Amino acid sequence: MKSLSLMSAGLLLSLAACGPSDPPVAPPETESETAAELDTALHDDIENGRAIVVENCTSCHAVGPDGESPRTDAPPLRYALSGLSAEALSDNFREGIHVGAVDMPDFDFGPRGTASVVAYIQSIQEAPPAETE
Repeated sequence: MKSLSLMSAGLLLSLAACGPSDPPVAPPETESETAAELDTALHDDIENGRAIVVENCTSCHAVGPDGESPRTDAPPLRYALSGLSAEALSDNFREGIHVGAVDMPDFDFGPRGTASVVAYIQSIQEAPPAETE
């Protein structure tokens, strides 16, 4: 009987030690809240990228969803990914690999700026017109 009392006391002490020690964790965000935050972040990236492109690329390229480039040998940016993946373009900018024509300046937009520029370029992409003979 004495051992049963000791076991019961030990069990009660063990249970008492198992009480919550950490503050309650907030429930995870809903999918719609997470999607809205991602949409906002993407929109911000695209707008930041547009500002960078307007500041750095308009002297040679058409930078919007329409229009012709000031330089005939500089493709509109809306066609920039027709022969190159977005990942390859990002890698080239980040690694300082020359992108574009021989006389095109090398740009270092930093990791965040590069992501923004590529997000903007992706947002305006369309297939280039078929070449006529």
